[in-house]
Amino acid sequence: MIGIDIEEIDRFNSWSDKEFLRIMSLKELEYAKSRKNPPEHLCGFYCVREALVKALNKNDIVFNKIETDHEKSGKPYLVENEYLKEIMKICGVKQIEISISHSKNYAVALVLARK
Repeated sequence: MIGIDIEEIDRFNSWSDKEFLRIMSLKELEYAKSRKNPPEHLCGFYCVREALVKALNKNDIVFNKIETDHEKSGKPYLVENEYLKEIMKICGVKQIEISISHSKNYAVALVLARK
């Protein structure tokens, strides 16, 4: 199952930390703030969530219970916390892979969920 989402980065320029924490983890917010262009990364994390909804055809996912992290190589992945494990079990998914890309104006994420 595949899901993809693309968003305009500028959409995230004026959000407060409180607004971001409604849809993502503190660790993601801190990661983005440590980078050169935080809105680009925050937008990418948001796209992952939207793409996950599409891949799993499940629109009741609680966004701030999903967390993206990165391997040492920089490759992003979803943290398999208890919430994600339960969602995967409900949807019959054994593995989820993600990819995030950015341009000057857009961020895009792809989610591949395998049964």
